[in-house]
Amino acid sequence: MHDKSTKNLTKDVKTIGEVDNLVVKRIGGGSIIDHRPLFSTDGEILYVVWKQVIRAYSTRTGDFVREFEPTDNKIAGIVFHPDNSDHIVGCTETGHLVYWNSENGLIIKNLDLQIHPVDKIRSFHIIHYKNYKGKNIRQTLISFNIKANKTIQLILFDIDTGENIKSTCIEQISPNYHIDIIGNHGDNLIALVQDVDLHIFSPARNLFNKIHKIGFGGRKFTCVTGHPEEECVATGDSSGRVAVWKNLFHNHPVYGSYHWHTLPVTEIAFSRSGGQMYTGGNECVLVKWVLANPHNKSFLPRLPAPIKYLTLAPDNLYVAVSTLDNGIIVVDPQKKLTAVIQNFTWGVSTAQKDLFPAGLTLDPRTGSLVLNSRTGHVQFFDVRTKSLLYNIHITAQNLLTQVPNAVIVNTEVTKIALNNDGSWMATVEERDDKISSPEIRLKYWKFDAKNQKFTLNTAIELPHDVGVNALVFQPTVTLDGEHPLAVTVGKDKKFKVWNLAETNSIEQPVKHWQCYALGMYRDLPACDAGFSIDGSILGVSFGSSLTIWTAETINLKNSLTHSRYSQNITRVEFGKHEICHLVVVASSEHIAVWNLLTLNMTWSVPLKLSTLTADPNSTYMAAFTTNNTLFIFTPQSSKPVYIRKNILDAGSVVLAASFVPNIQEKRISESKNWLRKSQLFFLDSNQELLTLEPESETSVLLENLTTSGSLPATAFSSMISVKTITNVERKTSFFHEQFNAAKKSVVEELLTVSAHTLPPMRMLCGPFILSLRAQNVPKAKVQEEKLSSPINEIQHSEDDSDDEDKSPPLFKNVLEDEVQETKEDDENEMNPNLVSYDWNFLASVIPTIEIS
Repeated sequence: MHDKSTKNLTKDVKTIGEVDNLVVKRIGGGSIIDHRPLFSTDGEILYVVWKQVIRAYSTRTGDFVREFEPTDNKIAGIVFHPDNSDHIVGCTETGHLVYWNSENGLIIKNLDLQIHPVDKIRSFHIIHYKNYKGKNIRQTLISFNIKANKTIQLILFDIDTGENIKSTCIEQISPNYHIDIIGNHGDNLIALVQDVDLHIFSPARNLFNKIHKIGFGGRKFTCVTGHPEEECVATGDSSGRVAVWKNLFHNHPVYGSYHWHTLPVTEIAFSRSGGQMYTGGNECVLVKWVLANPHNKSFLPRLPAPIKYLTLAPDNLYVAVSTLDNGIIVVDPQKKLTAVIQNFTWGVSTAQKDLFPAGLTLDPRTGSLVLNSRTGHVQFFDVRTKSLLYNIHITAQNLLTQVPNAVIVNTEVTKIALNNDGSWMATVEERDDKISSPEIRLKYWKFDAKNQKFTLNTAIELPHDVGVNALVFQPTVTLDGEHPLAVTVGKDKKFKVWNLAETNSIEQPVKHWQCYALGMYRDLPACDAGFSIDGSILGVSFGSSLTIWTAETINLKNSLTHSRYSQNITRVEFGKHEICHLVVVASSEHIAVWNLLTLNMTWSVPLKLSTLTADPNSTYMAAFTTNNTLFIFTPQSSKPVYIRKNILDAGSVVLAASFVPNIQEKRISESKNWLRKSQLFFLDSNQELLTLEPESETSVLLENLTTSGSLPATAFSSMISVKTITNVERKTSFFHEQFNAAKKSVVEELLTVSAHTLPPMRMLCGPFILSLRAQNVPKAKVQEEKLSSPINEIQHSEDDSDDEDKSPPLFKNVLEDEVQETKEDDENEMNPNLVSYDWNFLASVIPTIEIS
């Protein structure tokens, strides 16, 4: 690099990485099925472990009730205290006992177990038994792996002091093992399975170990559950068989076989009396057995995903079914659905499936993010309320479960796009098992305002051969939005333009989507497409070339190529607002910016790009690299305005990102100006939705604390508190938002006068309507009220002087009519007055900031 450039880079390092008070915050995702949930004593509340916190949900409605005070580390498991049902006891993965009050969610006690530091505690239980003196003992049982000597450690601790009482270890012969507690009339036993071994430990006999083996070729234990009353245990194996074992301390125990599942059994649960048994596996079917008669069984089929945990409420009121799509379904003993607990849906991943192949898409109508959900579905997730709005079944196909020794491929949604007012949604679904012909469908969905849902309008089979690389809507140019356009870019080296046409019919005309234009360029692979902000220009990348087309006539105007870069351009993003004449192109090795007015490359930087996204409300863009570095920049300058290294933990990668407009502009420092109008959200490989926020905004949520220091007792009280706060905030505005008329004197006078003293309504209506006429309010006062009103803060007046809010200049006719092809063989042909900053160098000298 030139000396001048290096000097400038060193000079600008301080301005980029001087102070970074932004923290990474989890908005959605995170597993609620890592650990078994816990029912309240009356069965009306289900407690769910969500990393460092416990969340309470209603089992009747599935509504969120409260969130408990968080711990410092992830929770490994929770149970009720055996002597006090008002206390929930949890153990963190680092060996720290935490006691919560189940009524208000506050931590009432912390206790450190006397244990050397461990990598991760795998299981946590509380057991009870009688010692040789006949005294009832309550102790804590934990288990963990020691990788150095490949052993599984089991340790008992005093539940009140954390003292290490006794321990034992066994050789670890399998990476996975499963532990549960057996009832046995007051003296608990411990059951552990791994590979083909069943271990039975007796705490009353100093953790005496009795080993049983399956003895059948090829079968391995996959789960274990202890009977609540008897000296009995049920195990599942890889062949789909469930075995119920009795006489556990005999050399030849007795067992009965229950075999319906064809895939490995993942979970077993006994009823409270032990007379019935529930089992589940990868078939997505819940099976209910009568122990006395293996032929007497019933089924709950077509669950949304394979079963991971089964949890029964006291008195068998409910069964909580934790499924691998990160959801919990609550059913009654008659197997009728009562509630679904699911805030962020996961797709069930397999070795041949990508997570979230459709990425993140903004829904302009609701301000929510649209992304892949369970197989064949898409979900609308509200980032402001952190809640799932709804799922849409796109493929309308039943989930095909797996079979032994084969991989069954389901149809998955691979592309999602919405137009700029959210009235149309387009999806692409694909299925390719590499054996039969690939299935590819393009579907257009119309939003039904009356029923508040998307309805299928058009389905097109095989819009492109092999597959689709990109799907994008044209920004609506006309006010009525009656002539929308969409573009698909296929793996068949072509792009197609689709429009909404009207069918000629004697009956009522029907509008549907059809292809009216097709384009290709020099037999090069087509990768991505994008529209200018006014919708007049279409940019399509073919190989390493950016081609420019008129959107109305689909005529090729220019082809822009630089000899320095030979990689395929995988992203095309037009600048917004006053820089709409700039186009950002990106490959796996670089980012570059073309000027459509001069047909020159303005700047470029080498970069291992992973994800690129643009803010619809400003000129800023975000680029994530493969080494988890974030760059925020504007196309008019190669100097990034913000750099963040190690935005994710090691081993995680960013899968997709999107900006979501803020409800109102944030008042933030100039250095964080890119957060003023929109907020950046991104998905990682742990299936979590994350964002960057100023540290001052990451305080405890309002729903967690009240003025009395306790938590809201119910979901209704949480709603009331939020509503009360909202009303207080809006009380400062005394002007009618629509008419700019004073409303305090009009409305409040009517509400404060006793009803029996009011004159007839016919005498009130006229003066009331006349009072809402526009009044001569000073302009300065109107502007002041707009600033104070949360509603008006998101509305921009015509006199707004902010450059980013001005209508972008149309450059529809700027380009020449004849086709031009620009080749820049020398990098010095770029703008010589603009320094091209080395982003990798800038990132290397920015201090590393820990993720909060």
